[in-house]
Amino acid sequence: MTRYLVTGANGFIGRHVVDRLLAAGDEVVTLSRSQSEESDHGGQLRRVAADVRDSAKVSGAMNSVDRVIHLAAAVATRSLTLSESINVEGTRVVASAAAAQPNPPTLIYVSSLAVAGTIPDRNPSGPKRDAVVESDPCHPVSHYGRTKLRAEGVLHEIADRLPITIVRPPCVFGPGDRNLLALYKTIRSGWNLVLSKTFRYSYISVTDLIPGIIAAADRGVRLPPLTASAKPDRGIYYLTDPQAVTFVELAEMIAASLDEFAIARRRPLRHVRIPRAAGWFAGGCGEVVMRGFGGRVFLNLDKVREGVGGSWVCDGSRAEQELSFRPSAGLAERLIETTIDYHQSKWL
Repeated sequence: MTRYLVTGANGFIGRHVVDRLLAAGDEVVTLSRSQSEESDHGGQLRRVAADVRDSAKVSGAMNSVDRVIHLAAAVATRSLTLSESINVEGTRVVASAAAAQPNPPTLIYVSSLAVAGTIPDRNPSGPKRDAVVESDPCHPVSHYGRTKLRAEGVLHEIADRLPITIVRPPCVFGPGDRNLLALYKTIRSGWNLVLSKTFRYSYISVTDLIPGIIAAADRGVRLPPLTASAKPDRGIYYLTDPQAVTFVELAEMIAASLDEFAIARRRPLRHVRIPRAAGWFAGGCGEVVMRGFGGRVFLNLDKVREGVGGSWVCDGSRAEQELSFRPSAGLAERLIETTIDYHQSKWL
């Protein structure tokens, strides 16, 4: 039996991680601001209510754990300073608390493809590649990507005192995800509004991501100490479905899953490319709602920056070779799984 600490445990991915660990018989300590402090599952689960930047609370939750899965992050907040504080300083607090333990636990940091930037075109004389790999220099285009990359830098500084592996998933969807739900609703209405019909994107279902995270904890290579001879990409993995799709192809797959379960659509699906100026305007409106009222938005300026940046595709070959990781089902099947969940949850 392994004892885990999971930060960001009340988030979309965090809930799935905790459920999988409990089902495997592991002990779990969860850390999240939005939960009550209590024990459950016969003492197998202990909840700690705390901000990830609270060093005293984090250190207390870290006691006697074997592994830490650090998920807590700010994707979009009312303040860029707050995002920096949670993503970078919060990671520093978690890693430092782990390194200070008598027997430091293994830390799995769930980063993002957003740190890498779009498909590289950095060597015009060399062969053109269709996906980023772990050894590519990172060029994030969004504030979120930049803060996650700085958090990775913090972990490189601590790697001589703590076993650390970084995983970088692309866009994550699946049962319980409300981000893709917004796209489902527009598709049901017969519209698919996109900034590009040709850019391609990597995805992974949360159903497949969780085994990848656990595989990284079990047998992943750890970050090397920060030295002149170290390879900075060692101990980093892209966890992704091998099939990259355009937003047009994704929408068609979603529409097909709706049709399969006889979920009515108002009209045949139409794909409409909206002008970039309109995209920036919509992102700006979302930014006003998010910063002014603290509301949850599907589109803000950071998302537009990523949307106009190019194709977001990563190569999962290293994870397949070193972790024996590969999604156990294809993208279309995972979308059907998501459709079923949305329908059963009465979200559609």
